[in-house]
Amino acid sequence: MTGIFTNLRLDVMDDKPGWFRVVDDVTYINGDFTYTVPAGFETDLASIPAFLRPFFSRIGPSRKPAVFHDHMYGSNWKTRKDCDHWFKRMLKSREVPSWKATMYYLGVRGGGWTRGSW
Repeated sequence: MTGIFTNLRLDVMDDKPGWFRVVDDVTYINGDFTYTVPAGFETDLASIPAFLRPFFSRIGPSRKPAVFHDHMYGSNWKTRKDCDHWFKRMLKSREVPSWKATMYYLGVRGGGWTRGSW
């Protein structure tokens, strides 16, 4: 089953440039797996190095998976590997091409340790 997302609404945070606040709870459902990011959660979406931004957008179809991934990391939901695995699955749910989902995945595997507490 391909996962589905409820609607994501974000507010721009004027006091924190580049950051957004989730307006309403947003949920991802994939079979018997459900994950909800609560309203009020703050995210920078995807932390993409400047030299890669022409190829990987933080505001395209990766936006919803990025919010979930940030919340999973920030809440120490499970291991980094588990969070990264679900990020890749969510990217594919958003019809991100497999090669690009793999690149995002490798990016968080290689650099995600700087964000998490593990």
